[in-house]
Amino acid sequence: MFGIGRQCNRTLSLASRIASGSRLSHTLPAINQTGLSAASQNELSELLGQPEVAGQIVNGRSFLPAYYHPRTHNVPVALIHFRSYHISLLNLFTHFASHAASALAIPISKTIPLPTQRSLWTVPRSPFVHKTSQENFERRTHKRVIKAWDADDEVVERWIKYLEAHPLAGVGFRVDRLVLDMQTKKTRSAEKVKELGEKIVERELAAAAASAQKSAETIVKSS
Repeated sequence: MFGIGRQCNRTLSLASRIASGSRLSHTLPAINQTGLSAASQNELSELLGQPEVAGQIVNGRSFLPAYYHPRTHNVPVALIHFRSYHISLLNLFTHFASHAASALAIPISKTIPLPTQRSLWTVPRSPFVHKTSQENFERRTHKRVIKAWDADDEVVERWIKYLEAHPLAGVGFRVDRLVLDMQTKKTRSAEKVKELGEKIVERELAAAAASAQKSAETIVKSS
């Protein structure tokens, strides 16, 4: 029990440090090996934000913001909703999910905050004649969402499986896949276009038959 408590405290401490934007200089041994130890923090952020190194393993990258790949076709493929009672843990896991998507070259949005859900309960402190003495409890559910675009189904599935394989206690997430809905819309639109085309063809054939009949009647009358 005490070990779990210490681990939770370390997780909350790490989450608060990432949320506050703190950086650790001694967590970049891979950068020092490349001769960039004298680079400033801005130059280092620009280097790790390049798409050429976005999928590589670099120590210390997790303390920097994730690289957001540009969208190519603006086709939404997935929505991931995150929920937690602890905002520090929620920010930590969304930061982790953003880095995972960046490593897989999935164009995603930045973490979008949603309205906080507030729940209130009022319970009596004691029964019988003292039931008028009541106590109030409050629970706040913090929510975030990340939207993904222009990624293959297998890549998105691998991203989701990776998040499911590395969960964070106290944070839940739900995935809404948009591929099936888009395929359904495309199928419906194709069916509508086909139906409209058939109606146009029938109308043109009927008009052509009517004009041919009129011309035939005119020839018969003239003869």
